[in-house]
Amino acid sequence: MAESDLDLSDPGIYAHWWTDRIRFADTDASQHVNNVAFVAYVETGRVYFCKLVLGEDAVQGEGYIVARIAIDYLRELHWPGEVRIGAAVTRIGTRSFTVANAVFKDGVCAATAESVVVFRRNGKSAPIEGQRRERLLAAMPPALSGKTSAG
Repeated sequence: MAESDLDLSDPGIYAHWWTDRIRFADTDASQHVNNVAFVAYVETGRVYFCKLVLGEDAVQGEGYIVARIAIDYLRELHWPGEVRIGAAVTRIGTRSFTVANAVFKDGVCAATAESVVVFRRNGKSAPIEGQRRERLLAAMPPALSGKTSAG
């Protein structure tokens, strides 16, 4: 199965979940949640996911940056309420990995996203090796488990 065949709106592919509150400030003049708020929800899911899966063992000069983010908006959201954000790794390359997220309200998927995250050491991209790679592999959905690519 190619990663593009994975249905990111399927809650069954996500083993990691977080909840975020829809704030009144997230709404726009049309009274629906603004697209920028979706980016914040996805960020919440991605950051907590990376912290949980990769831990806080990075040494001085190491870290992660987002190189790309793509969001598909599927449904409007409205205040008030809460969203649940699922997260999973869908690709592991040599120096980067892709985190998929989905934003759900009341069990309905409102958006999906993919973020390419680059591992950095001393200001430059660096290989993802050893325990980091193993942790990322363990966080892949079963349909993709063991599938990696260079990059």
